[in-house]
Amino acid sequence: MATTVQKQVLINARALIADPAHWTMWMLACTEKGRPVTWHDPSARRWCAVGAIHRAAYDLVGDRRQAMRIANEVVNNVYPHAWYRRGLPAVNDSQGHTAVLGLFDKALAAA
Repeated sequence: MATTVQKQVLINARALIADPAHWTMWMLACTEKGRPVTWHDPSARRWCAVGAIHRAAYDLVGDRRQAMRIANEVVNNVYPHAWYRRGLPAVNDSQGHTAVLGLFDKALAAA
């Protein structure tokens, strides 16, 4: 992990989805009732791994463009081979919640 900001984003993202009730598949974010929304939408209550990272970055810096830049760096650090194996979204959608938290924990331990 390159910076303290990136590490804090990952810590906060993990906290967002630590409870399986706040995690989702097949969409970046959704409401409590499962309606898809953007990751920065105030009504979002559940996130996938990537959506949680983006939301955590946004909550930390308050700017969507800057949050997206930081979040993309974090995603690449959590699963560095993202572009040839479909990466973190594939793990989220096919391997599930426990696998996602394991990747987050592994990235945090390496930080």
